[in-house]
Parts: sequence; structure tokens; C-alpha cells
Amino acid sequence: MNSRHNSYDITIVGGGIPALFCALNFNKLGLKVLLVTKGFDRNSRPVPRGKSISYAISPSNIGLFTRCGLREQFFKMSEDVFEMHLFEDEACLKLSSDLGPNDYLTKIVDHTNLHNLLFTATSSLQDLHTISGKVAGFAYSPDGKQCNLKILRDSEKEISTINTNLLVVADGANSFCRHILGISWGIKNYCQRAVLANFKSSLSPSIARQWFRRDEVMAFLPTSKNSLSMIWSQRDCDAQKLLEEGNSFLMKKLSNFIGTTMLSRIEIDSKMISAPLSMITVDELVKKRVILLGDAAHTVHPLAGLGLNIGLFDILTLVNEFDKAISKNRKFDAGCKSILSSYLRARLFKTRAIQTLIDTIKVGFSTGGNSAKLFRTRGMNLLDRSDLLKRYIVRFAASIL
Repeated sequence: MNSRHNSYDITIVGGGIPALFCALNFNKLGLKVLLVTKGFDRNSRPVPRGKSISYAISPSNIGLFTRCGLREQFFKMSEDVFEMHLFEDEACLKLSSDLGPNDYLTKIVDHTNLHNLLFTATSSLQDLHTISGKVAGFAYSPDGKQCNLKILRDSEKEISTINTNLLVVADGANSFCRHILGISWGIKNYCQRAVLANFKSSLSPSIARQWFRRDEVMAFLPTSKNSLSMIWSQRDCDAQKLLEEGNSFLMKKLSNFIGTTMLSRIEIDSKMISAPLSMITVDELVKKRVILLGDAAHTVHPLAGLGLNIGLFDILTLVNEFDKAISKNRKFDAGCKSILSSYLRARLFKTRAIQTLIDTIKVGFSTGGNSAKLFRTRGMNLLDRSDLLKRYIVRFAASIL
């Protein structure tokens, strides 16, 4: 711990992208912030490149980068998407940034590059307090105005006690802190895994492509002018076979999925990895002096590329609530009931609605039968011929969070 004091405005639990974003943005507000995460070392080097995960960052979340002074660096490392092509059998729906409120539909960024950017920025904050460890106990102070946390440190194998006005839980889908807090949660297991890999590519840049076939969804996301990232959701057994059989088997399966013409213009450039797919909902996004955000609060199927975006908009909403409270020139309390209630009103309905919408789309494209297939094909072709409807879709996607 790099401070002799043990009382904080906000304590953040987690070491991923949402937690680091929280630390940077809350610190910019002049708040006393503690970051608690297992294995954190601000003097260590950033994680080397190599993972195959890429994210599509919505224009609505760019404000987070601006707030913490990383907008220019993020723009340099990300790839603009100006068009999105959606395929379902013989149908193709083409969406363009020309139809929306922004110069681009989304920006694609590599997970490792983004994490390293945030890690480096976080590590350079001299007034950010950190503990490498995990939360081992939770209680409220006798007057209920603070959370008392017991933290098991990695290095010293001892318990530290800290007090915080607000606890922000951002330690991922398998949140241990959520368990400590006794917050119940539910899961819809899709019995699928996302298979991810990177490719060298001579396909037209700045175009994202997505295919729907039965219960499978595959996306090609351009990560640079000469490369792309693949995310392919498949049944558990099919995903496992892909990983076992290797690259040649993957290319054969891709040929059946996207055709030989497009296949001839890509070349695999990484190992395949996979991750299980599920939808997680929690009973409480907010409880007294506690907020859950990011994957600790909600997960969705990756077909819409909104998983990380929902978590980032959680943070943006919370920062805006802090801004409003600070501007009232009253004694600021990050965990006061009015802030948490306002945050909950802003996020609960939208989060549940987005989860329901994505799950409905997933079920809709998984429905078999000639009638369902014909309905989807004709529907997508009809949409593609209407600029008015496509403009609505693009604008809706830009504001849904």
C-alpha cells in the first residue's frame, strides 16, 4: 500500500479495463481513490502483445478517453469502421457511418493495447493509492457512513483494514467480491464458446463483417489496414474441435462459412483461443455504498459487440453523477444515497433492456425452419433498400447505451 492513510472516497476492486478506467476518471475528479487488485504492480511492465481479443468501442464512450487525457493516444491505436456488412444466407445488410451522427460507426482496438495504455496511465498517477491483494471481508461502520473492508495482501499475507465511502466492484464476470457481498446472480448459459483469432488480410479496410448462420455468429473486425480479428460463437463441442484440429481445419470450416473468394484474402496470424458465452444478471446493481459495474454486473452475447461498451457507459454515467454532485459545492460523499439512486435509475432499465434485446436477436437468428429463414432473408433485404430504416438503426445503435 503506498499511503499511510486508510480512509478513501472510493475503493475500486478489479484490475481489468473497467477498473483502470474508473481509477483514472475518479482520480481526475480530485477524489482519493484506492485500487485493489490481485497481482497489481505499478512498477511492472505492461502485458506484451499476443492475445487475440479485440473490442468495438462505441462513439458514445469516447468521452471517457477525453476525460482522462487519452483520446489522442486511443485514436492512434484504434481502427475506424465506416461500414458494417451483415450476412444471413443470401441476404446482406450494409450500414454506413454516412447514415449516422458520427464520422465512424465504431473504433476497433486490441485488448492488450488498450489495457497497456490504461495500465501505464494508471501507474503514472502519483496520488493513486494501490493494494495488491483481494477483499476478504466486508462490513459497514457503526454509523453506516462508510464500508469497512478487510483486504488480504499478496506480498505480506496479512489482513489490512480500510474504510471507504463507496466500494466499486469491477472484478469481472466471476466476481469474488460479489460473493463476499452476498449479492445473488443468475446466468443463462448459451452452451457456446467464442473462438478468437487474428488474421493477415487484404480485404477492404474499415469494413466490419458479420455472418449469422443457425445458432452461429461470426464477425471479422478490422484491426488495421492489413489485419483483422475474428470472433466466432459456436457450440461447445464444435469450438473444442476447432481448437484441437488446428489452423487447417479452421480454414476449411471458414471456407464453408464465408466462401473461397474471401478466404483467399486472409491468412491466420495467431493461435486460436476461446471463452465461454453466457448472460449474467445480478439482483442488485447497487446496494448501500456499493456499485457493481462491468462484467461483475452484467454480461451479454458478443453478437452486437456491446459487452465492454455497457461497462464503459456504467463508468461514464457514474462520473457524470459525481460531476453533478461536486458542482453543488456541498461536502461530497461518493457513496451517498442520492448519487447511487440516480445512477440506478439511469442504468438499471437500459442494462436490462440491452440484455433482453441482444438475447432476443440471438434467439431470432437461431430459429430454424424455412419460414424463419425466409422471413430473415426478406427482412434484411428490405432493410438494405431503405436508407430511412438504416439511418434509424445506425442512430439507435449509437444511442442505445
